[in-house]
Amino acid sequence: MIMDIVERTAAVVKRIFPQKFLDSTERRLRSTNITLAAEEYIGITIFAIVGICLVVGVVSVLIALPVPAPLLILLVVLAMFPALTVGIPYYLAQRRAAELERMLPDVIRQIASTLRAGIGIDEALKDIAKSKYGALSQEFEQAVMEIRRGRQLNSALLALAHRSNSLLFERAFGLIVEGIERGAALADVLDAVSADIREVHTIQRERKTATTQQVLFLLATALIAAPLIMGLTVAIGEGLMRASTRAILPDGMGTIILLFVVIQAVISSLAVGVVRYGQMMKGVTSSIPFVAVAMCMFYIARFLVGFTA
Repeated sequence: MIMDIVERTAAVVKRIFPQKFLDSTERRLRSTNITLAAEEYIGITIFAIVGICLVVGVVSVLIALPVPAPLLILLVVLAMFPALTVGIPYYLAQRRAAELERMLPDVIRQIASTLRAGIGIDEALKDIAKSKYGALSQEFEQAVMEIRRGRQLNSALLALAHRSNSLLFERAFGLIVEGIERGAALADVLDAVSADIREVHTIQRERKTATTQQVLFLLATALIAAPLIMGLTVAIGEGLMRASTRAILPDGMGTIILLFVVIQAVISSLAVGVVRYGQMMKGVTSSIPFVAVAMCMFYIARFLVGFTA
């Protein structure tokens, strides 16, 4: 029953959404451990969002929230759909790519040592597939299976790099394939690539260390200080309005300030991606937790003022 509903929803998704969007989602899913087609994943995501919207609607009826229920449901849909269809697969793909990159230098060096021992490249790849390198061994096992089915070695290695969703992988295996095509000493090429990858890892660690202060400043201001100040301002203004007949704050100002807090949190997450990784998209995956923390701080400040009043 459930599978039938998922299949029907997937068919509807395939007709509604652009093929380019489905292809990009499919590629991200292939770079993770999610074994679903793009249309199936999006269909399940739609069901999850509908369930979340029902819960939010019930909660908004039971609890008098400052945001109207229709607007709150709209915000949930606008936030959850890109987060579930783009953010989570991107985060999982980046997390898996980081794990693969961490083990790549050791794997390449082991292949080079195996080649120097007089063993062919095919056997060296099989040896990596049988080794305990986790997800990277699984990727090499898939490459070995493709070679057995008749796929060329160069093509299998480039496909492995493409599946990893890692620019470092694509550069490394591009150099390896180029060395194979030019007939260079493959063991020497592998050693050079392994050394380059280790240098890149060292640079990345140094960059994280150097940008820690800037990242902490962004977190402190955008997630703690600014939301608390905004929440205190709104709460004090509303308290003064209740105590007197004068309109201290215009109607809807609390919602506007909350929206400002949300936008500031999203911009801060993108800034963290630029500062820490040099890529704005790296910060997209942090936008949802950033927004959640900022909103919590905003409402905590309002609650504290109301509690102490």
